[in-house]
Amino acid sequence: MNLLEVNYLAVLVATIVTMVLGFLWYSPVLFGSAWAKLRNVKMGEMSGGGPLTYVLTALTALGGSFILALLLTLGSETTWATGLAVGALIGLSIALKIGMNYLFENAKLPLYFITVGYHLVSYLIAGIIIGAWQG
Repeated sequence: MNLLEVNYLAVLVATIVTMVLGFLWYSPVLFGSAWAKLRNVKMGEMSGGGPLTYVLTALTALGGSFILALLLTLGSETTWATGLAVGALIGLSIALKIGMNYLFENAKLPLYFITVGYHLVSYLIAGIIIGAWQG
């Protein structure tokens, strides 16, 4: 792994895209209404947390994008396609690990797909961005 090969601007852009995707994913525009119904909450009652919640969410998105970029330095060639592949592997790994929690929580399957779908899609997009710019 080589910190000098990481494209930090690409990491920042991937982080911002991840945050925007999350905002859309959990809004009524995409899956927010279904997610809220499955969680037995009303969209109007959700506060989204305070400023600290958003700061910590941004830091986790930044960390995930940075780790993806760092993993892409391990290969001999970095392209949008390798970024997509590594992003897919990370996203699938997260989906499988979250699945263990959902099994023990006896959660509804559609809720699982909404949750892991966000992580998978965000890593696919971040992988394309970082792979294309870091290559």
